[in-house]
Amino acid sequence: MTENDLQWVQSLLPRGLVQSPVLEMGVNYEGQTCRQLCLGAGLQHYGTDLEKGRGADFAADFEKAPDMEQFRPLNLGSILALNVLEHTFDPVRILDHALSILRPGGTLVVATPAVWPLHDYPFDACRLLPNFYEQYARRRGLALDPDSFAYVGYGRVDALRQADGTYAFPRPTSSRWHDWYSRAVHKLFNTTGRHMFFPSHVCIGCVLTKPAQS
Repeated sequence: MTENDLQWVQSLLPRGLVQSPVLEMGVNYEGQTCRQLCLGAGLQHYGTDLEKGRGADFAADFEKAPDMEQFRPLNLGSILALNVLEHTFDPVRILDHALSILRPGGTLVVATPAVWPLHDYPFDACRLLPNFYEQYARRRGLALDPDSFAYVGYGRVDALRQADGTYAFPRPTSSRWHDWYSRAVHKLFNTTGRHMFFPSHVCIGCVLTKPAQS
């Protein structure tokens, strides 16, 4: 998880989009987690990974339905899946199982790289794009919060919707002058990467809310 991811999650707290108790997936590694952020906000926090250790209170494989039973007594308000789904073979199944242990009205808080260097841990399997989250929300009857549906660190995803309804990645720079200058240099010298008009690191964040009981 990057510092931008952490700041994005922090921005969700005042809006009540992260609810206690929180279960954070994929915490058994040497990088940052949201434990201290959640505890500082008065939220109960649990960590999970394939094996216990380094803040993982539970060992679970989210591709296996039986592993979900241990979480049901927690009455989870939010599940954080931050830079996790790209390391799974079946991200839809992972989300479905996470959704199954979330209480009504709870939230799935997800962040995944859309443009990122390969980073095996233990393998790097896929990249998920804005349409994936829109389709998942529609097919599962979830509310997709538009304000938090963002290119993390760059702003809302829908701010970059094209006239034909398709999405675009953020530009590599916020300076129009620098953008055109870079294009000219790439064109003039026929340099590598001249057709990549977006940053080398782009992460998509979204919050999916499970329907409340009727």
